Amino acid sequence: MYESHWGLSESPFASRPSTKWFHDSPVHDEALARLFYLIEQRRGFGLLSGTSGTGKTLTLRHLAEQIRRSQRRVASVNTLGMDGHELLWQLAVSLGLTPREDESRWNLWRRVTDHTKALQLARVQTVFLFDHLERADTTCHAMVERLFSSANSSGGLTTFIASVRSGDVAGLASFLSDLSDLRVELTSFQISETEDFIRSLLSKAGCRHEAFSNDAVIRIHAHSRGVPRLISRLCELSLITAMAEDSHEIDADLVDSVAEGLVSTLEQPAEPVAQHEYV
Repeated sequence: MYESHWGLSESPFASRPSTKWFHDSPVHDEALARLFYLIEQRRGFGLLSGTSGTGKTLTLRHLAEQIRRSQRRVASVNTLGMDGHELLWQLAVSLGLTPREDESRWNLWRRVTDHTKALQLARVQTVFLFDHLERADTTCHAMVERLFSSANSSGGLTTFIASVRSGDVAGLASFLSDLSDLRVELTSFQISETEDFIRSLLSKAGCRHEAFSNDAVIRIHAHSRGVPRLISRLCELSLITAMAEDSHEIDADLVDSVAEGLVSTLEQPAEPVAQHEYV
């Protein structure tokens, strides 16, 4: 694979979201700080939004690690495609309640809510994290709302945080408006942040030289529009292409050639970017 060609321990740009490769950009640091402040203030509900690929899933996973280190309890669920029954089952698993596969919705509800109340009585704060909430079934939304109401009527010490794509927030307004205390938006990278993202991940993977020229970074930022997932995809394909050409430096022309095959994914061709715009 291309890792040995570039002297990397492993690929820092793989599509799998792992907190090992979490990049503490100013955007993501600010989001984490605001979400953790919400938890420390024992507020009820926080919303993490951003366009697809801006790092919501990885941010929630990193937040979960921070919560565990603070001695709080955390239950994290990817709600993509879930209905209300499955949500309760997955929450029971995340809370260590070992539910049966055929356990009824009623039993799951009682076990999850009773466990949450027990933690409240023990003065242990519990944080529920729901990823991809906009892609869950409406019965899942109703269950989140019901859980939120139950937890808050029992004395607090429970915080809910959900991630939602920015374009879907308006469609969920009737559901979220009565719940959310704080909305945190993940934005795309500026060009300097794109450069820092690429160089930082390569350094973590053991790269000891500049694999991407300055012009290549400019083109990656232009084609990806600063979206971290698309930056990673362009970087990985550029590393593979350069290896195939037995090259140890990636220039702007190579990035452009790679991006041509991703126009449908990147939605539109990049606009020309002048050299002086790189900072």
